[in-house]
Amino acid sequence: MKIDQDYLKALLEAFQDSSGPLTDIEELATRGFPYETDEFTFHMEILLDKGFIESKSSKGGIGYILGGNGCRTWSVVPLRLTATGHEFIEALQQPGVMDQIKTNFKGAGLSVIKNVAVDLATGYAKQKVQTLLGC
Repeated sequence: MKIDQDYLKALLEAFQDSSGPLTDIEELATRGFPYETDEFTFHMEILLDKGFIESKSSKGGIGYILGGNGCRTWSVVPLRLTATGHEFIEALQQPGVMDQIKTNFKGAGLSVIKNVAVDLATGYAKQKVQTLLGC
């Protein structure tokens, strides 16, 4: 399965938009991300692998057990967007950043996408500061 950049961004935004510091799979489902899908599990695992989200459960993980038959059994566990996750989604939300990534870094891995997003957002901010300072 390949990373869907739009899905990933929307999933991060669902975490960001939660009413409190924690969310869970049921709240994410109400925001359009049903946890029963392979797409959801895949993208959540990628976000967990990269440290963009974490579980506040003592067991870790995102709340499922994989049975020997390949079926997932879900439990509702508290999940949060980490500081790195917040930095990533805030960079992706800057004007023009996601368009540049989708155009110029379509097949890039998540580490590259994160670095490019932060670099672009920083570059755009520096340009704005120069404009404000009249440079």
